[in-house]
Amino acid sequence: MMRKLKLAILFLCSVCTAARAGMVQDHLGHNVEIPDNLYRVVSLHDWTLTVMAHELGVPLAGSVGRLAPDGNYYIRGANELFGLDFNHIALASVHGKLDLERIRSLKPDLILGNVGDVARLNENLSSIAPTLMFDPDQGRPPFDLYREFAGWLGRSERFETLHDSYRQKTRAIRKQLANNGLTNASYVVVILNSHDGTFSVYSDYGVLTTMFDDLGLQRLPITREIPSGNSNIILGAEMLDALDADFIITPYLKRRGESPDTFAQDLDRIAPGAKNFLRAFDRGHVIAFPRNRVYPTSFTGLNEALDTFAHILKEN
Repeated sequence: MMRKLKLAILFLCSVCTAARAGMVQDHLGHNVEIPDNLYRVVSLHDWTLTVMAHELGVPLAGSVGRLAPDGNYYIRGANELFGLDFNHIALASVHGKLDLERIRSLKPDLILGNVGDVARLNENLSSIAPTLMFDPDQGRPPFDLYREFAGWLGRSERFETLHDSYRQKTRAIRKQLANNGLTNASYVVVILNSHDGTFSVYSDYGVLTTMFDDLGLQRLPITREIPSGNSNIILGAEMLDALDADFIITPYLKRRGESPDTFAQDLDRIAPGAKNFLRAFDRGHVIAFPRNRVYPTSFTGLNEALDTFAHILKEN
């Protein structure tokens, strides 16, 4: 009798442990029970949650979309990185216009929400399906948050595989930098605002700052003047000499008609002759990246940026 009682207690404990194993705490501090098997996940933020979930192999039933100038809806970031569109998954809502009935009709087994967008509707969403709230704007490194997100969804092994591959590539490029005498080179991420001639200097910009920090490059002193809680500071053209780095990194947005040459062309117009005293231009170290491929947190974007950078090093 005693043996049967012990076995019963052990069984109950194992059941409790299994139930707790699927319980995670999201960024609102709520305990959310994740289904053992995910089949229909709905993401309510495209370039953060949809991108990460898709890269981790999470089965997405739907995603938020945005209206393009041509009148069609697209998935920012996930479309550029993976070719993901609404031929593959359903439109769950339009960004900024949450449609609870449309979300309900998708019969999700889990909903992923961005704190800044939908926290106020957490109770409504949780009545449809378990809802995880993710906050990308809390000051933690983006890939630390990505690792936590992967753990929530039972995709830690997939994350670590992607991370290990990235680190191996990083080590190889660090050797390239050493061979080129650029071990302690400086870099700056900057966007030229052509409408008023100012420059936005970034302390954090998607995978770009992650990659260059991981490669051991040094940020310019001007980035230390960016206020805490802000990602950038705006400088006038008279401060252009503060951007004299070994590498000038700039993103461009194809949907606005921009190209890899836009930064240099706008600089010629706003500050004629500036390229003559910025060493990055002299060395061929001004590198433009497509914004929607490098702004989202993804290993796909990281690896593409690494490949581009390695090619620049090889040419110079």
